[in-house]
Amino acid sequence: LKLRVQQAPHTPRCSCWQSCLQSAMIQVAADFGATLASVFAKGWALVTSLPLVGAVLRKLQDAIPDVNDQNILSFFALLMRYRSFDFVAFMRSHREALKRGQETGDFVPGVCNYYRLMADIITMSSGPFWHFVPMTQGLSRKECHDQFHHRMASFLSAQSEDKILEFGCGFGEIGRQVALLSGASVTGLTMADEEIAGGNERIKKAGLEGRCAMVQGNYHKMPFEDDSFDKVFGVYTLKYSADLEVALSEMARVLKPGGRFVSYEILVTDKYDKENKQHRYLVDNISHSTCMPPLWSADAMRKAASKAGLAKKVEIDLCAPEAEGAWYSCFERTGIYNVLASPVTLKSVGLAETLRILPRSFADFYDYCLVHPTTDFVEAGRLGIVTGSVMMVWEKPQSK
Repeated sequence: LKLRVQQAPHTPRCSCWQSCLQSAMIQVAADFGATLASVFAKGWALVTSLPLVGAVLRKLQDAIPDVNDQNILSFFALLMRYRSFDFVAFMRSHREALKRGQETGDFVPGVCNYYRLMADIITMSSGPFWHFVPMTQGLSRKECHDQFHHRMASFLSAQSEDKILEFGCGFGEIGRQVALLSGASVTGLTMADEEIAGGNERIKKAGLEGRCAMVQGNYHKMPFEDDSFDKVFGVYTLKYSADLEVALSEMARVLKPGGRFVSYEILVTDKYDKENKQHRYLVDNISHSTCMPPLWSADAMRKAASKAGLAKKVEIDLCAPEAEGAWYSCFERTGIYNVLASPVTLKSVGLAETLRILPRSFADFYDYCLVHPTTDFVEAGRLGIVTGSVMMVWEKPQSK
């Protein structure tokens, strides 16, 4: 009699304890990372509290990075400030708001949610200047922005007796500069609570309480009477509009007859091909990462302005002259693009999150809201499918 013995499938006896050991090692590493971060923070606080050494280190910390210019070292300041921030909740709300915006066409809640965090981070990393300008050879980024402010005042033909509106103003930096240069009175319009509070603080610090003011509102339905302003301008703000015709009709409504409307926007160019996967990937990333609708084209701007009854006076690419560097080249000059585009950096951020040196979902935030749209601006700019340096000027005809 032959007995058939069915052998059980071979199962390594060590699998269970190996898995437990691996989990324990990850936990130990994570706890160690968290402890290391805590020790570093406490140690830095202790050292900077010392009378002599602390004073030197604090001065060094204040000097690097320059609060009025871009600097890659600002990334470390970001890590320290947002060590305990709930990035899990932020990224969840960001994606939910983007989805609702795409379904309903209302991106306003998503934009407000985005700037609830990003207003401070952008200011921390780039100073008060959130927009791109031509990077003139031989000038620093800050000097290029100072030059842009003079250009904006010139395109507006800003005069001391003018009442000027800056819509979608953020903290109102450009409006304050125009007020300082021209003597005009400037009102800044924005939706975000944080930007209203921050703008008022900056107005007070600049000593412009009598000439500058912040107003909360949506530029698709502005809280102003008809013919309220001599000049109206916006910088990098119509990209948040899901209805360009409504937005520009509002600009025309509040503008006095004979007044000027100036727009400086990020736009897709005639080279953009929506059937090209790379083109679509880059342009979609710019919109999705900032929770805004698809970018408008220059032609759409012209048509909407014309429909609103505005007459075009000037359209010029400020980066066209040979001496001007590309609008996105600020990220190349500082090395920010190379750092953010590096897969090694992204993996390092992910590892630091695993070790609890960085908070949960920081790697997701880093990739979704920092790597993008920064790298997309540079790569789309290099391809010539997106522009961030076109100045457009219209006038409202005099009443007959």
